[in-house]
Amino acid sequence: MILLADIGATNARFCVTSDCYNYEHSESLEVIDSSSVEELCDKYLKRYELTNRVSKAVIGVAAPIIKDEVSFVNVNISFSIKGLKNQLFQEGLIVVNDLALQAHAIKGLEKNELSFIGISKGQPEEGPKILVSPGTGLGLAGIVDQQIVATEAGHLNIPQKEIKNDLKKISDSFISKSKRAPTYEDFLSGKGVRFIYKVLSEDEGTNLSSKEILENKNLNEDCSKTKELIVYLLASYLRYVALVWGSTGGVYLAGSIVNTLITEEVHQTFRETFESSETMQDLLKAIPLILVTIDDIGFRGALELSKKL
Repeated sequence: MILLADIGATNARFCVTSDCYNYEHSESLEVIDSSSVEELCDKYLKRYELTNRVSKAVIGVAAPIIKDEVSFVNVNISFSIKGLKNQLFQEGLIVVNDLALQAHAIKGLEKNELSFIGISKGQPEEGPKILVSPGTGLGLAGIVDQQIVATEAGHLNIPQKEIKNDLKKISDSFISKSKRAPTYEDFLSGKGVRFIYKVLSEDEGTNLSSKEILENKNLNEDCSKTKELIVYLLASYLRYVALVWGSTGGVYLAGSIVNTLITEEVHQTFRETFESSETMQDLLKAIPLILVTIDDIGFRGALELSKKL
């Protein structure tokens, strides 16, 4: 059996596969409850009495994979790939960035697992694709000729031309507190949603989660404004990265934040902001924006990678 894991800064999701096409024993663990990746994996394996049955693994982590020592971006955890393999997965181990893990699932998604945002001039072509997922951070992975490219593109600074109206107030507050200019990840993430709401509401009701703010079940005006600003920022971010990647094959969006955020009522304004370019509007109009509606994209990508072990 092969362990499949998608380990973020707050939650680690685990399952196992015996045939590389289906998975079982899905479980989510709190990252904060463990001191290392080894402990997280071991805790899951013991819970399902799989310690002696699993000797291979595919693991996605919320961190750049540069060398053997891997350090998470938004939580104080690091590990050695070689050490993890020697300790738990001696027959085979693949470790990739978590967005790269999810990107491996894109080619196998069914039509009923995708939702197009607004109207584009065509369906996805065989050009470059990108997958973007706001969560604890802001992840982006590219797909070029079936090759997956992990990036840290969420750390791009927000251009000054995008910081206008209410965003100016948000940006000024961030700069005052952090002593630096905001990146897209600073606002297009769970912590960013809460920060924007906190500034708009002047600290009232700041115990709300990012999901509660975006769902806005109580019709709170500050929640509505927060959602409006996040929609604008995300569409503008996608415009920049789509032009950089030339992603005529489509811009894919995944994760609970975008599935809560991008409802049908915002499709038109979302595409209008995405296409807002004085020089490249025709290209942007031809790029499909596609919402991935499944919640197990990490596991689906891990299944694809498990076939290589």
